[in-house]
This record gives sequence, C-alpha cells and structure tokens, in this order.
Amino acid sequence: MIGKEEIKRLRETIGKTEGPVLSLYLDVNPAKPENASRAYALRAKDAMKALKVPEALAEKVLEVLKNQVLEAKTAVFFAGDDVFEVLLLQVELPLVSGVKTQFLDEKTNRLLTDGALAHYGAPFLLPLVYALDEYERYGVVYVDQERWRVFEVFLGEIGEVHDAFLALDTEAWRRLSLDAPGRRFNLAGISRGGAGQDLFAKRLEAWEERFYKALAHELEKLAEARGFTRLVLMGPEEHTKLFLGHLPKRLRERVVAELPSLPHPGASPGEVLKRLEPVLEEVERQEEVRLLERLEEAYPRVAFGPEVLARVQEGRVEVWVLPWHLEQEVYLCQDFAFADEAQALAYCESPEKKPLAAVLAPLAVGYATKLEFVRGEAEKRLLERGGMAALLRW
Repeated sequence: MIGKEEIKRLRETIGKTEGPVLSLYLDVNPAKPENASRAYALRAKDAMKALKVPEALAEKVLEVLKNQVLEAKTAVFFAGDDVFEVLLLQVELPLVSGVKTQFLDEKTNRLLTDGALAHYGAPFLLPLVYALDEYERYGVVYVDQERWRVFEVFLGEIGEVHDAFLALDTEAWRRLSLDAPGRRFNLAGISRGGAGQDLFAKRLEAWEERFYKALAHELEKLAEARGFTRLVLMGPEEHTKLFLGHLPKRLRERVVAELPSLPHPGASPGEVLKRLEPVLEEVERQEEVRLLERLEEAYPRVAFGPEVLARVQEGRVEVWVLPWHLEQEVYLCQDFAFADEAQALAYCESPEKKPLAAVLAPLAVGYATKLEFVRGEAEKRLLERGGMAALLRW
C-alpha cells in the first residue's frame, strides 16, 4: 500500500527527474475483455512507437507487460535513463479508463487513447497526483470477538495496522464482551438483591466508559498519524454504537458506515476488504451526488455547462467537476480553449479541434483549479447540466 512516505518519495524523485521520461498510464484490469491475452501490451507498444520512445526504453516496459502477472487495474510506468518505476494500482484512473477517444498531440508529445495515456518528455504526474490526493484514505475499526483491530484502505488496497490499540487491556475487553452492553440494564431491573445489582451495574458502566474513551483517544491519534479521511466501524452493533458515542465530534463526522462483524473471528485483511468494497463504492457514489448538491446550494458561486470552460480560463474556478467518461471536445485559438466552434471562429480563422482530455492538464495546472471526476448517478446528472460544473472563487 502506498503510504505518506512513499507519496513524498514519488513526488520528489520522479518530479525532479531530468531528461525525457516516459510516463505511461495503462488500463490492465484483467476483468475487462479488451485486456484478454495481455492486449494492453500491444496498446502500450503502439503508443510508445507513436511517441518515438527509444527502442531500448520501450523494450524494458514491454518486458514487464509481457512477462509479469499484473494483478492490478492500472499500471503506471515512469521510465527514463535514470528512473524506472512501476506502480500497480487497484483503482481505475480518470483520463485512462474513462476516455473513449484517440489523439496524438505532437506539440506535447502526448498520446491519449482508450485504456492508455502516454507522454514522453517531462514527467507527467497529473493522473497519479489526482489519485493520491483525491482518493479517500479509510480507517476501518474492526471489533473481533478476541480483540480490536484497525485496517487501512487506500487506492483499493488494504493493510492491517498492527500497532493499533497496543494499550488495549485485552482482559478488560474479554470481560466486557462476555458482559455484553445492555446486560447491566437487565441486572439493574432485577428486584431481588437490588442494591448489589445496582452497584455492579454502575461499576460496569464506569469501567465501560473508561474503556471506550481510551479507545477513542487512541483512534484519534491514529487517524491523525495515518491521515484517515473517512472511518468505518465493523462489529456487533452494541459495541460499535457505544464506541461511536464516545468518539469526539470531528471523528464521529468521518464515520460513513457501520457494518456487522464477519461470521468468524480472525478474519484476514482480504476478507475484510471483500466485505467493504461494495459499501465503499456506494459511499463514493453518494458523496459525488452530494458534491453536485452542494454546488447547487452555492449559488451564485456556481457554473454549469460550456460556461465553465471560460470561467476556468479567467482564473475564477476553484473546483472543476467533470464526468468520468470524458468525451467533450474543445476548439483552440492560440492556446485559448472554446467549448463552441462558432465562438472560436470569432477569434481565429482555423481553430484546432482537440479532446478536452488532451488539454485538461495544462488548464488545471495553469489556473490552479482542483479537478473532481464523478461516476454513476452523479455523472448522469452532470451530463444533464451540460457536462461540467464549477465552484467559483468569486
């Protein structure tokens, strides 16, 4: 799993690499029919040939694609005289899997095609940086019968945080799990021996209070250290509800799902991820719908449709929202992009037609605009509103 230190290293080493570098983003998802028999290797070969990548460098990339089992959805290569990095990501990337077009830009030496994005020159980091910055890092608190565990989920991968909750009193947890929450209320309601039962219930409640508060404090420190942006609680409802109630507000607001335990103790990270995947997918799609709803509420600091492109180039757009399947085209006059050919003709005689995906990077970087891509229901709604949206700075 890519952690904070690895992200820092990638940005420093690749971003500062001198000399021409091949930046290749390739859809290698084995679940797709178009990737059967390593067809992605042929797409990569064609892209590198079109970009005139040196043969020796191209062969190094093809050797990996032809001879290694790539258990990933996206393979990312950065290859040059002094660098050769291969990243296998368990997520799809915008501008790679969502673009249904083919375009070779000889000015930037960049090729865009269905399932591949290739660039030969200065390192092209935008798709990777987008993934590293925009994909959420989930912390999953898993309440097992034997212990409390924490998993980290990022970019479709999962890892167990083995040093989480080291201060947990395992004996206290064993006794609490046996004396399930709610039992004290039943005990308190027994009439015989009432005073003794009341004292027991109060002691259990105080003990329980300290226990969950200590865990909440540990999770708060862990969330800060690991950069968890969202939280999921898994376990018996009586425990997850109590724990949720003891979380500070800033952590409680990050909890996006509460799920029951898996049917057997000691579940592996892979089993936990399998249970989480459809839930997290649904959370992501719901958040994208909420993003559009928040834009609607931001009126008048919002724009929809072709107008957005002009607002971007005025430096007014803070967040630019685009559909995952980016099929729009633009018309260029002296590097200024127009959504409509008639508008472009008012500025120059022969505007150059390009896919929006081909000019997205320089526009986003040049005007300090944050990109957001949406899928599913949010993508459908966005297309109904002209295919793009923006939160304006002013």
